[in-house]
Amino acid sequence: MIISLFSCKQEKSENISNPEKTIPMIKFWLGTYTSSPEQGIHLIGYHPDTGQFDSLLLQSDVNNPSFIITNKKEDLLFSVQEMGGEEGGSVCSFKYDQANNKLIKISTKPTLGSGPCYITLDPSEKYILAGNYSSGDLAVLPINSDGSLGAPVQDISHSGKGVNPDRQEGPHVHSLVFHPNGKQVFVADLGTDKVNIYDFDPSKEKPLSISNPSHFEVKPGSGPRHLVFNEAGDKIYLIHEMTSEVGLYDYNLEENKIIHLDTYPLVPKDFDGALGAAEIRISQDGKFLYASNRGDANEITAFKIDENTGTLDKIQTVSSGGKTPRNFGISPDGEYLFSGNQDTNDIFVFKRNPKTGIIKQLDSKITIHKPVYFFMAR
Repeated sequence: MIISLFSCKQEKSENISNPEKTIPMIKFWLGTYTSSPEQGIHLIGYHPDTGQFDSLLLQSDVNNPSFIITNKKEDLLFSVQEMGGEEGGSVCSFKYDQANNKLIKISTKPTLGSGPCYITLDPSEKYILAGNYSSGDLAVLPINSDGSLGAPVQDISHSGKGVNPDRQEGPHVHSLVFHPNGKQVFVADLGTDKVNIYDFDPSKEKPLSISNPSHFEVKPGSGPRHLVFNEAGDKIYLIHEMTSEVGLYDYNLEENKIIHLDTYPLVPKDFDGALGAAEIRISQDGKFLYASNRGDANEITAFKIDENTGTLDKIQTVSSGGKTPRNFGISPDGEYLFSGNQDTNDIFVFKRNPKTGIIKQLDSKITIHKPVYFFMAR
């Protein structure tokens, strides 16, 4: 089944397990790259009982909203505008009017850098942190009670470079992830092959300060991108974008030590194509890990997580359905995985077995211009 953005025709799908039972619609926010006024932020609905997609909302007065998140109440949405040039990038805040299903832009503030590609909220939701890929720095912006953004209160620039002169000529901040304790932020820098660590204290005028240890390094030329923690916060799973690997690191909180435990390749040793690992996510039950790989592979790889050691066992590698799977999302019930292919402008659906972690592509598809980030609605 192929459904375009503006034509959501009802059709039957093979994934109907019980025609008499209505399964709740799954919703997700979608960030994109834009090239025309009618593109922007999407709210998409998927009906598991019919395999149909619905375009529920389109917010078009935003440029390159490549990364989007909501607050816990889901009445505020925040988006980057991944722009370069003299003006640089920015962050927008929106009020989500759920009753009328529309977004209302509240404010736009600069990130004091170029190419912001990642934002995150602190646990108290008083600040939003933005990472600028092109200029290699990060900014901290306060969030006012009405959802508007204040001017940045802190701007931290990274320095250094990596071994790849084409990709690592300088720092490139690619993600900012809070530790489960909410007191530290781990910032992956693709350009310097480091993950920098900052302590976070929202009571201070400048909330971020260098932690101890201040960073950990990855193998030169790996290009750290996105990362996730296990629930306990003592294991770090890191995408090595440039070598298409998942790195596993042990974090001893009592001794403040981070040790590399293992590296798991996403492609065979004899793979002779372009590499570009992208997203990494852990299932809600903490038992499985998934990673996407772009380049010439265009795959989703599934791993089983050992509950005692945190080590990984590869259980499956499947096609993403298209080209350049920059991102994917797992439904809140754990039953479905949605893969977005940036260069073929499509999203495919995979049925997921929560017990085994295995995914199977269904025949549902939606066409959307350059999908690049999923944020699942709760």
